[in-house]
Amino acid sequence: MAMFFSYFELAAALFILLMSFYIFNRYHDDKAARFYARLALVGFLAAIFEYSMRIAFTLEIARQINRISVTLLSFMLAMFVHFAMIFTRRYSWLNNRTTYIFLYLPAVITSSLFLFTNFMYSYYEIRDIGIVSQPAPLYWIFTVYSLAYVAFASYLFVNCAQKVCHHPIIQKQSAIIAAGAVLSLLMAAITDQITPLIFGTRIFYPTVVFAITLMGIFVFIAMRRYNLFTVSPGFAAETIIETMPDSLLITDLEGRVLSLNNEAQKFFHVPKEQIIGKPICKLFKDVNKYNQLFCEVADKNLEIQRFETDLIDPQGEKIPSIINANKVRDSFGITIGVVYVIRDIRG
Repeated sequence: MAMFFSYFELAAALFILLMSFYIFNRYHDDKAARFYARLALVGFLAAIFEYSMRIAFTLEIARQINRISVTLLSFMLAMFVHFAMIFTRRYSWLNNRTTYIFLYLPAVITSSLFLFTNFMYSYYEIRDIGIVSQPAPLYWIFTVYSLAYVAFASYLFVNCAQKVCHHPIIQKQSAIIAAGAVLSLLMAAITDQITPLIFGTRIFYPTVVFAITLMGIFVFIAMRRYNLFTVSPGFAAETIIETMPDSLLITDLEGRVLSLNNEAQKFFHVPKEQIIGKPICKLFKDVNKYNQLFCEVADKNLEIQRFETDLIDPQGEKIPSIINANKVRDSFGITIGVVYVIRDIRG
């Protein structure tokens, strides 16, 4: 069994990669999903470098590979807290730049210890499963860092499940992700961090790759069982968008066009592909007019009717128009975008 251990790590790493691509391709309209896909990609890179260390040709090569692996792992922990803030809608924190300093600075400091010093590991050795590392006493810094970050992320999810979020589906999703985070932390902390530091040698096989995979499995369960990430502006409007007699565009909260109907395609005289994914502000002759409209809808919660402005199609033709605009909300009442209904008033 030991001779196949590295292959199990490789299979687990590939599962993380496949899940990253699956989430990004299927739910790319959702901000939390897009961020989790990037988080999973960093997790895959950390896992694949861990696997590469296991099969390295020499101990020195293994040491250099492990520097990269643990650095990626350090930033993955910070990204997991960042994901928790996005998922639990801590917008006041996310809009504060200081948050990112406190969030990522410890990751920079911790990863620097791994990258530029030899203080974090005592030695590397070859065992029946491949090359493994033995943490040095200063490794407690990383242990405390990982425990604190995962515990804080779990607190955000649990708090969301119990107090912040009132919809039962979101509560169940948060509880599942929190459970996955705690179990993954316990697995990795006990086998890869605490016991090697206490006993001075590894008495368990390394499990960090499987801990990352376990976390992904819990997110996958929340995604499949409770439709995590499935509500998106494009999906919510898909059934009605083609029935509108006027031109209709759906954007996300960043102003990128997610969907438009056939009337809008005729209105702007170009294929949909030339508009989808582009900032809608580029279709306004006066960008200040767009900023005014978006502010009234998104910030002031107003339903705008008969907003007069000049639009410009991608070919440069000016189109005098009136616009009705309102927020798009998901089934939980969360604002996920803006819908614009446009009428040509050239006569």
